[in-house]
Formats: sequence, structure tokens, C-alpha cells
Amino acid sequence: MKGIATGTKVILVFLLLFFCLPPLAHSRVDWEETGQVKLEEMPIDIAKSQDAEYTFILTEKGHVYIYATDGSLAGEIPVAPAVSRIAVSSKGDQLYLLSNTNKTLQTINISFIEDINTIGSPFLGAADAQVAVVVFSDFQ
Repeated sequence: MKGIATGTKVILVFLLLFFCLPPLAHSRVDWEETGQVKLEEMPIDIAKSQDAEYTFILTEKGHVYIYATDGSLAGEIPVAPAVSRIAVSSKGDQLYLLSNTNKTLQTINISFIEDINTIGSPFLGAADAQVAVVVFSDFQ
């Protein structure tokens, strides 16, 4: 009898602690706004590159606006107004355009042109050439 009474007391104490004490871990959300972009057209879809460097926004008027992480406009691609969804490849070098109306999937290759400051660097040829082939070979 004594063993049953002790076991019952232990269970009652456990249940009392379980239901009466507040949980030890509270769930909560920590957040902060990191930026905002004012759009001139109504957005209908969004996609982000895997490296999170670019955000692609499809608008209802048939444009894909590409924004860099700092909020600056990195480029614009005109697309058919029938395009209803967009997606970006894992490498970020292709944009997929889906059209429910036309039942099509269009793939667009994307290349970002980067300006490289070559002022003061050694060169061969004309200093005012429109195209420069830059070779990074002195890695020390």
C-alpha cells in the first residue's frame, strides 16, 4: 500500500508542476525591416537569386525589374503581358517566365555587366579603347 501511495504522490506532483508552471522556453519572433522599394507598377510575382544578391519583380504591365541588395535598380527586362509567374535558376543566370494564358515556359539567359576600374593599371593597346580584356593573374 505504501508503494502505491508514494507513486501516486509522485505522479500528482509531476502533473501539478507540468500544468501550473509556465513553460521554460517562450517562442517569439525578432524582426527588422531591411529596406523598401517604391514600385511604379503593380507587382504580381517575385523571385530572389539563390545568393540573395538580386530580387526580380514581375509587374502586371510586362516588366521584370531587378533590384540589388542595396535597393538600387540593377536592370529591367521587358516581357509579354501574359507572363504570370517568374522563377530564377539556382545559379541566378536564367529567368523562367510562365504564362498561364499562353501555356508557355520561356527561358531567358541573364548576364550582368560589371564596370571594372582600370585607371592606373598597366595596359597594351589604345588607352581609350571601348573594350578592355582584364586578366587577374598576379594573386599573391
